[in-house]
Amino acid sequence: MSSLTVVYAGKRTEAVAAAEKLREILPRHFEKWRVFSLSEFEQTSSVDDVLMILGGDGTVLRATRHIRSPNVRVVGVNFGRAGFLCVIEPEELEMAVKKIATGDYHVEEIMRLSLYVDDKYVGDALNEIYVSSTKPGTVIEYRLQQRELLASDVADGVILSTPVGSTAYAFSSGGPIVDERLETVVVVPMASMTNLRPMVLAIDTPLQVSVVKGRAQTLVDGHTVTPVEKGEVRVEKSSHSLYMISFDERPLFSRRLRKRLYGRP
Repeated sequence: MSSLTVVYAGKRTEAVAAAEKLREILPRHFEKWRVFSLSEFEQTSSVDDVLMILGGDGTVLRATRHIRSPNVRVVGVNFGRAGFLCVIEPEELEMAVKKIATGDYHVEEIMRLSLYVDDKYVGDALNEIYVSSTKPGTVIEYRLQQRELLASDVADGVILSTPVGSTAYAFSSGGPIVDERLETVVVVPMASMTNLRPMVLAIDTPLQVSVVKGRAQTLVDGHTVTPVEKGEVRVEKSSHSLYMISFDERPLFSRRLRKRLYGRP
């Protein structure tokens, strides 16, 4: 019998109520179980088996950012708006608990991107890294390199997205939807003055963004801001994948695609 750690978004009333319900349900199925609010969990970040996250995509991104172990399997319950990273709807919660307890689920390996700013490791992105000016309303000039110079651009910024993140900020900014089974980085310029279009690049080689004009910063999954002092940003495939649970054989991609295009999984 596996153990289960539950993390819930403390500011979402429905997620709080679901967490209280789980406190009653979990002892019937697990010998070891814990329930934390997101803020409590961020103080510990300790989990070694299954992590169930009650919230929206933002909650999933925050709860998983410190997870490095391949032993941790993650499942999201959608108490947000779109819930692209969530495979369970609230009405399916008790069913999901029973299936996790019996091991009746599939696990999909999800690639993340590692960010280095001025040669210092910043963190791993599950969705995207955004390189932009430190001052709103101003542009940066940058170069994209991967073995050789790929493009130069002047823009508000550039999004460097994982395939999973391709249905998030990158898609809203004109990027393509990409299957997460492909090891790629999606490059989406923001308001390009040179009319540079989105690109999908293999990530077997690190991608370098050199800021040649303007003061820049990076934003990882909407929560970690880092100034780019020397103008060098490097993105590469992370050695720490995330392992996500599903309850049928459909890949996460098909769920994300249907949610983005039709508003339902």
